[in-house]
Formats: sequence, C-alpha cells, structure tokens
Amino acid sequence: MTPPESGEGRAIPLRVSILSRLVPAFSYAIPAASAGVSAILLMGVMRAMRFAESSGVAAVAGGMTEANLPVLIGLYLAAFVGVIGIVVGVIRLLVPTTTASAPAWFFPSAGLVGLVPVAMVWRVESLLIQVISAARGSFGLEALAPRIDLSLTIAMVGAVACVLLLLAASLLPLPFSPRSRPRYASLVLLVIVELVLIAAAVAFQVRTSWLHQVRLDERF
Repeated sequence: MTPPESGEGRAIPLRVSILSRLVPAFSYAIPAASAGVSAILLMGVMRAMRFAESSGVAAVAGGMTEANLPVLIGLYLAAFVGVIGIVVGVIRLLVPTTTASAPAWFFPSAGLVGLVPVAMVWRVESLLIQVISAARGSFGLEALAPRIDLSLTIAMVGAVACVLLLLAASLLPLPFSPRSRPRYASLVLLVIVELVLIAAAVAFQVRTSWLHQVRLDERF
C-alpha cells in the first residue's frame, strides 16, 4: 500500500504499526505477569509468618528468595525482548514503511503500567524485611499487615489487569497524528524504558543475592 502524500510531497502513514507496539508491550507485560506469581509466593511467606510466630530469619529470607525468582527472571526476559523492540525501532527508522511508528508517549506509559506490579512486590519485600530486621515478632507483622496485604492484592490483581491492558494497547488501532516531531523521539524513549527495566533487574538481583546470604548467615 502506498501512503497518501502531504502538500510537501511527503508520505504520511495512515495508521500506527502494530509490530512497533506489540514487541515493547510484550516486554512490559512479562515482568507484570511474573510479579503476580511472586506476589502469590509472598502471600505464602506471609501466611507462614502468621501461623508460625517463631519463624526464623533464615526461613523468611529463604521464602523471599524463592518468591523473588519469578519477577527476577521476568525482568531479565523483558530486557531481552526489549532489545528486540529497539532493533525493530531502529529498522523502522532507517527503512521506509507504510505505517507510522508508535507515538512517543506509548512507551513510557506502557512501561509504567507493566512496572506497577513489580513495584508492589518490591514494597512488600521491603515491609517484610522491616518486620524481620526489627525483630518485633508478630506484633510488628500485624502492625504492617494491612499495608502488606494491600500491596499484595494490587500486585496480583494488577498483574492480570496490566497484561490485558498492554495487550489491548498493542493490538487496537491508534489514530496517527501527522504533527511534526523528531522521528527518533519514540526510539529514544524506548531506550530509556529499556534502561529502567535493566535497572529494576539489577535491583532485584542485588536484593535476591543479599537475601540468599541472609539465609545462609541466619541474620541480617
């Protein structure tokens, strides 16, 4: 299909490419889904702490380490798929196409949506670490339990909602706006979101390694 031409004789794409949205959206959906799995595992850690008030540091740290694995693997996989999305963006920038690239706002918006469940998992872990490191026992847990339960609920429900939203955003047609903007703007934001994913993966990797060491030492 040959796109229509503007008054300057320049081709104007009729619609926004699905591929330019689908690969990044899939990249952002992976950590959202994996965070939902981690939230379920963290709920098991919470349940064990409630029924076993004497749960040791090693047991809790071990449970959190295992709960971290899904979201950690998801972030690494998301970063890998994100690189593919960047390659697609570069190709589309260099090769003439009959469809427009995704608007620049799409990538930070979609990335933020995908990272909401991940942020909730990080918050739950931070609260659990606060409980155990302070050695306040069941009283400390019960004091923070409402916030932990709320964050877990947001992570689990949000994981499903975010995946569906990202899928819809990548497949539903978007109107193309022929407003003047740098052609590389979308690619720059795509790279920035990719760097955020990598930073999140590094943060979870550092925490997972630390929790594993705590499990071995049986102390913070």
